Amino acid sequence: MLGADLAAVTGFFGLPDWPGGTAQLDLGGRVIDVLPSPGHDQPAVTYYDRSTGLLLTGDTLYPGRLYVRDWAAFAATVDRLLAFAEDHPVRHLLGGHIEMTRRPGVDYPIRTTYQPEEPPLEMDVADLRALGRAVQEIGDTPGVHPFERFVVYHGIPARHFD
Repeated sequence: MLGADLAAVTGFFGLPDWPGGTAQLDLGGRVIDVLPSPGHDQPAVTYYDRSTGLLLTGDTLYPGRLYVRDWAAFAATVDRLLAFAEDHPVRHLLGGHIEMTRRPGVDYPIRTTYQPEEPPLEMDVADLRALGRAVQEIGDTPGVHPFERFVVYHGIPARHFD
C-alpha cells in the first residue's frame, strides 16, 4: 500500500528530484505518466493516461473550490501542467470531485451533499489555461477568488480544508 507522505510517494514512483521530473507507471502495456503536483497537498500527483489522453488532476483542478496550502508550489505546478499539456494530447482533465453549480463562478456551500445542478466533471486545457491566468491575477492576494469554472481559496486557514 502506498503511503500518503512525500517520502512514500517519491520512493514509490521513483521521483528523486521532487517536484521536478516525471515517472512512468506501467500497468501492463498501458503507461501512465506521473507528474508531481504540490500546492494543495505536498505529495500530490497528477496522472496522465497516454491511451485515453486523460489528465487526472485530483485536487489541483476540478469544478469547485481549489484549496491552496502552498501558493508558490501551486503556481509552479500549474506552470508544469500547462507545459505538459502543450506537449501531449490532452482530451479531458478530470479532477477529484465537483463543487460548482452550473452558474459561472458559483459553488455549492461547503459540506453540501445534494448538488442537483452540478456541471460535468470533465474539463479541458482551456480550463487549465484559465487557472494559469487566475494564478497570475491573484498573485499573493489571499482570499476567496471565484472564477467561471472554479474558486481559488488562497491563504485560508487550514481548518477550512478538512
